[in-house]
Amino acid sequence: MHPQTEIPFTAGTAPPLLAVPPGAVDCHHHVYDGDWPVAPGARPHGTATLAEHGLLLARLGVQRHVLVQPSTYGVDNRLHLAALERAGPARARMVAVVRPDAPLAALRAMAQAGVVGARANLVQGVPLTPADVAPLAGRMAELGWHLQIFASAETIAALAGVLRAAPCPIVFDHFAQLPLADWALHPAWAVVTELLEAGRGWVKLSSPYSLDQADPARVGPLARALVAAAPAQMLWGTNWPHPNAQAIPDDAALLDLLAGWAPDEAQRRAILVDNPARLYGFGA
Repeated sequence: MHPQTEIPFTAGTAPPLLAVPPGAVDCHHHVYDGDWPVAPGARPHGTATLAEHGLLLARLGVQRHVLVQPSTYGVDNRLHLAALERAGPARARMVAVVRPDAPLAALRAMAQAGVVGARANLVQGVPLTPADVAPLAGRMAELGWHLQIFASAETIAALAGVLRAAPCPIVFDHFAQLPLADWALHPAWAVVTELLEAGRGWVKLSSPYSLDQADPARVGPLARALVAAAPAQMLWGTNWPHPNAQAIPDDAALLDLLAGWAPDEAQRRAILVDNPARLYGFGA
């Protein structure tokens, strides 16, 4: 791909300055179809295709990716399952959205297709709520999946007992939405770091603009603190096509922020390659 190719839902055209190691994984992105039915209460989004995301990965030098079912489509996972099939098992995995009482047979069929976890978007509250977290975690344990949580720091703190007792790994979206100042004083910090240090929790270093739309780089001190706390439990993702951004960012520039968050090359390799390989089951 020519480095000056324009790609939908990302600003800029240049590749990142950061050298990306082989086998790197974008652990968080979505696809959308503007004609697909939107779940009740959810926000629609314009079409953003797997092929367009593939162009972005080529620009960034990233080989693998994790499709994440957005709340836009509720528990109708068909669009992302079709994209997962097109991407293939060597290149892609998927995190679905399911209800706690979803039939095990249907979930096991998803697992055969490459689904490795389920997500609860508690910020939008569609289609799941905090009351679903405990039973959903139990369902995840039956399948050997992880539970991905997108929640405010306040909600994470309120769910402390549930999350600590969860029988499956917990993945926190978007820096666990911790505050950019005095994060270690927030009760959610203790919940998150306890799970990280036990090897039962993971944090996605993704969507820094969700914490500061005007200056995503302000997330740096928090990011460095999370990396220092548990470098083996950190993940990175684009969040393309950036449904929660007020202004479309340059994904290459966002990737370059990782150099400041994890200055050590071995840590960056862990975050980009080794950690997601363990969590999502990518081979060599």
